[in-house]
Amino acid sequence: MNSNIRVLFIRLYAFFCFKKRSKVIFYHDIHSRNKYTEMSTSIDLFIEHIKHIKNCGYEIVPKVSKSYGQIEICFDDGFLGLYENFDAIKKYNIPIRIFMITSYIGKEKYLSQKQILELYNTGLVNISSHTHTHSKLTSLSDDEIEFELFESKKILENIIKQPIDAICFPLGLFNKQVIQLSSRFGYSMKYISIPGFINRSQDIINRSLVQFASINTFGAILKGGDHCLYFWYKLKHYSK
Repeated sequence: MNSNIRVLFIRLYAFFCFKKRSKVIFYHDIHSRNKYTEMSTSIDLFIEHIKHIKNCGYEIVPKVSKSYGQIEICFDDGFLGLYENFDAIKKYNIPIRIFMITSYIGKEKYLSQKQILELYNTGLVNISSHTHTHSKLTSLSDDEIEFELFESKKILENIIKQPIDAICFPLGLFNKQVIQLSSRFGYSMKYISIPGFINRSQDIINRSLVQFASINTFGAILKGGDHCLYFWYKLKHYSK
């Protein structure tokens, strides 16, 4: 879908759905000087987003626990920009969740084991799984999926010495079998890339991508404006 048309739909739909419901939003990285991915958000825009969240009266939390008034912030992949720009996160006391691709740990542009542990020990960072190799899970056999889930969990638990119970599916792609195997391997929270408010009775957690959103579009997404695209995103990401 053309990005301009998508933004128009989001902004229009937001007029009909503002309820200050809790929501999970996600980015890939943040940058000031060094930019490690084209999906990165400038630190200035990120801070604008944070200020807007707070000005709207939301609480930024490590994990959503209420139906109203909370925002959880995630970052996918584990890029190095998070470490280099972490002072901004500390300054605003923002809890975040990082979904790590464990086979990328220590590679160029990505966080090292030492950096992951340092971030985790600040008390502001939750570490979670983004599988081991970031493969398209819906194209793998059961044995291959199990390896992706188990290996990632094992590596991350060895680094932070805590259970890993949350996963985000690579490319946002998942199906019923991926969900079932994730549950079997102890992932009680499955984060997806389909927009929606949070229903804490479910273990599948909707998220909204906001990394390039202007402040007006960002505000519309917080209100739920991107939910008009729910079925479009579901068609892209979910297969039976």
